[in-house]
Amino acid sequence: MYAFLGNFQPLSVNAKKKEAYKNRIQNAFRHYHGTISPISGSLYGFIYYFHRGKTEPDADNLSKPIWDALKLVAYTDDKIIRFRSSGIFDLQSEQFDILDLSKMPDYVLDDFLRMIGSEDHILYVEFGELDYDLFQFAYEK
Repeated sequence: MYAFLGNFQPLSVNAKKKEAYKNRIQNAFRHYHGTISPISGSLYGFIYYFHRGKTEPDADNLSKPIWDALKLVAYTDDKIIRFRSSGIFDLQSEQFDILDLSKMPDYVLDDFLRMIGSEDHILYVEFGELDYDLFQFAYEK
């Protein structure tokens, strides 16, 4: 599994300045993982955006530019991400302590907890080998 953080606002599919944004995503990935040989095989991907104040992208539009930016840097093609999930969490109006951070990788957890107290925008990106248990129906508690 690969996970990384960025302290910037994600852009939507239709945003301008795509090349600069692509570089920010790639640099954030390399900060945590260096340069790797792009992986292949079926993958899952999660993107969570934490923010304070106004935000532009909605949950489904924020993920595509991120997956596109990581193509050939982290994996061979974004088409191999067979399961995708994304979410937006408003740090001003939602209770942060309801989130279960126990499965967040240690190598990003400390940075994440530090950022929660100081940053207005936090982007969490995770991907790894697909587990078909992620496919669920009638998600209810």
